[in-house]
Amino acid sequence: MLNRRLMVGFSCAAMLFGTLAVTAPAAHASATGSCYGSSCTGKEPNGTTCASDAITAKQVTSGGRTIQLRYSPSCRAAWGKITGASVGDWITVDNGSAYEERQVNSGSDQHTVMVNDAGVTSSACGFKNGTTLLACTGSY
Repeated sequence: MLNRRLMVGFSCAAMLFGTLAVTAPAAHASATGSCYGSSCTGKEPNGTTCASDAITAKQVTSGGRTIQLRYSPSCRAAWGKITGASVGDWITVDNGSAYEERQVNSGSDQHTVMVNDAGVTSSACGFKNGTTLLACTGSY
């Protein structure tokens, strides 16, 4: 199922948004993160300085669910978040070389762990019942 979601997510992003390279604003010199860039990959954002300064870089709503690409300027890391979801839905985040996904097991929201977003772009995709692509955020 992972490969299917990955291929669908890449196809959706390419068809809907094409290639979009956006340079993220640099963090202030005084801002320091719990991790930085690639050292954030696979880490939980909550409880870190990354969550403290996070912004919603991209957002899309589909099927009553909101899919967000969250970004931390101090950490140069990104993660996906889905709200209004149902148990069994999935959220993914992808930067072209790192891919993370999480399933909604209870409640109505979920987020992924972080991926590097220093010098690359990332996007998030939401899936209904794990297989039906809802939408992708586009890259940031």
